[in-house]
Amino acid sequence: MKKSTTSRSHSDSRSSSRKQATRPSRSRSRQPLNGEWLKEFLSEMLAVEQGGVELYDRALEELEHDDLRSKLEQYHEQTQRHVELCQEMLNAAGGNEDEMSPAAEAAEHKAQGLLSADVPPELKDINNLENLVLAETKDHWNWELLGSLVEEIEERDLKKIVSRAVREVRKQENDHLTWNQKMLTRLATEAAHREPEMEEGEEGEEEQEESGSERDY
Repeated sequence: MKKSTTSRSHSDSRSSSRKQATRPSRSRSRQPLNGEWLKEFLSEMLAVEQGGVELYDRALEELEHDDLRSKLEQYHEQTQRHVELCQEMLNAAGGNEDEMSPAAEAAEHKAQGLLSADVPPELKDINNLENLVLAETKDHWNWELLGSLVEEIEERDLKKIVSRAVREVRKQENDHLTWNQKMLTRLATEAAHREPEMEEGEEGEEEQEESGSERDY
């Protein structure tokens, strides 16, 4: 009986040792931020912001709802500033704004794809706001991710530049996304309750029907 108990005790001890050996250490720190990844990500951020400037240009150029102009102009100007900040961060990280990362090239193609869409005149404002919602969603996510990684940047000057940029931009990006979503919903709701426009021939037929009904009386 004693032998059996001792055997089980050794077995439990070996099992416990194996579990401890395979269990990850809680004190083990995360891998440091990959500098090459950061350069490529900042290159992508720059391309997204540059695409955003073009999308605001188009929205202002084709704008029919003039009550939206003031905010669009404000966000256009802020997005131009975001381009400058991305250039500053990319240069500080050792990147080159004239050399696009693969993700930056993809972002540029996406922006050009949005700009190439052709819609009827009555849909231009809605289409342009849809494009801005898509672009600002990506922008917002980019800056939020960057903000979550600031403390992991080891190079002191770069960390300072990125921290300053994130503080300046974060709230603006939230405002951009929220406002564009709200205005898109407004215009879509207005369109949903608008009386359908009749063709010229249909208007003539309706007038004839009304005239015939009056003669019947």
